[in-house]
Amino acid sequence: MDDIERQDRRLFLQEAIQFWRVFFLGGPLAALVFFASPHDPLFAALLGGPLLAWWAVGAYQDSVKRRFSSKRLEGLWKECENRLRLFDAVRQKMRKEQFADLQEMPKTVHRVGQGLYAALRRADLIAKDVQSTERELHARPPVWHSSSKDSQTQELYQLADRNIAEYRQHFQGVMAGVQRTEAQAAVFITTVDTLRMKLIGYRFAGKGPEMSHREFLSALSEAKLQLHAIDHALEELDFSTPLDPPVQVEPDVARASTFTTPAPIPPDDQTVRLNDGPPPPPPDARRP
Repeated sequence: MDDIERQDRRLFLQEAIQFWRVFFLGGPLAALVFFASPHDPLFAALLGGPLLAWWAVGAYQDSVKRRFSSKRLEGLWKECENRLRLFDAVRQKMRKEQFADLQEMPKTVHRVGQGLYAALRRADLIAKDVQSTERELHARPPVWHSSSKDSQTQELYQLADRNIAEYRQHFQGVMAGVQRTEAQAAVFITTVDTLRMKLIGYRFAGKGPEMSHREFLSALSEAKLQLHAIDHALEELDFSTPLDPPVQVEPDVARASTFTTPAPIPPDDQTVRLNDGPPPPPPDARRP
């Protein structure tokens, strides 16, 4: 891990001495040191402390973003970090008595994760160096065309071809280490997923959400019997029998309450009926 730590310190220093940080933060700090501190050191400390902390924190955060050059390797490590967080979240929910036999497993998982982080960082450095120097040469190796019939010349060209083959062999060997590291990250991710699900199953052992098969069928049979009993009780009810007895009415009260048709009201002479034809003539018109 020493080489990784040296690389991290180098990245932090590169970010700390960025021109815009030195110009916008170094200038105010220098003014506080030379002008404000002799007269009011407390004010200079209160104002200079946050500026210096902002400088350091900003440089550190930007250096962390630059630790990986390969987006693929950086994505693999982010997936590993995510799995470690999920693993710790599940482990913290377990009771101490449940976790008594598994105290060493989280330490092993995190130790392997730290080693994998270092391997991914080294693989990233190697891939960066190879990409910066060998990108064009490996894609298009040199090719010679010679029309000479000299045996020594042909032998030299054959030696050059063997060197090209050896170069490719070494290149593939170096890149094989990077590819194996990627494969190790994939295995770590899937292994932690499996361990996390095993912990969840161990935590809820004997507390499955499903009912027992026999208990479930027995409960259904009991419910059906209760429904049949309710249906049978409803069928026995005689809904044709009135619920309340009829009210007895006395004869006098019955006669008094009998409806009598009122006598017809004679129509007025001026009333015109639709079905009786034209109205009668006035009395003077009927005299001889």
